[in-house]
Amino acid sequence: MFFSHSAGTIRTSNRPIARGQSARRFAVTLLGATVIASGIGACKKAPPAAPTTPAATPAAAQPAAKAAAPAVPEAVKKLLGRWMRSDGGYVLELRNPDLSGVLEASYFNPKPIKVSRAIWMQGAAGLQVMVELNDVGYPGATYVLNHDAQSDRLVGQYTQPAMQQTFDIEFERQAKP
Repeated sequence: MFFSHSAGTIRTSNRPIARGQSARRFAVTLLGATVIASGIGACKKAPPAAPTTPAATPAAAQPAAKAAAPAVPEAVKKLLGRWMRSDGGYVLELRNPDLSGVLEASYFNPKPIKVSRAIWMQGAAGLQVMVELNDVGYPGATYVLNHDAQSDRLVGQYTQPAMQQTFDIEFERQAKP
């Protein structure tokens, strides 16, 4: 039995490979590799299209683009800013809401505490904000707050699962510096 390594495979046969067959296989393999290499070299990424400037865009199309991206309701915009809890130095900052209900939040006691998520929603009692904390000493702690538009306060509950306690709390808006 003869063993022959050809193109990465092992061939077993009872008869030897003729010298002509081996040369032909080598030529076919070399030709195939050349075709593949030239095909890869010919594949080039098209250059990026030139960016369009606002001046190049028709003026009539610009208002339509702005109308396609509806704004967050005014009531949600009133939630934005820095809020201080009335019973201590805890600060909640709300910013950048979007229509999906997500907003960015920061929480300080007085150092930053990680916020894992923050959302706004229209609830039965009006506009609500839910902020979930996830840091040492605050695993899964949540605020569920309603905006009292008349007094411009955030009023609701703070739940601290590690202590299995819920507290009634309120935040007052901080004046802009």
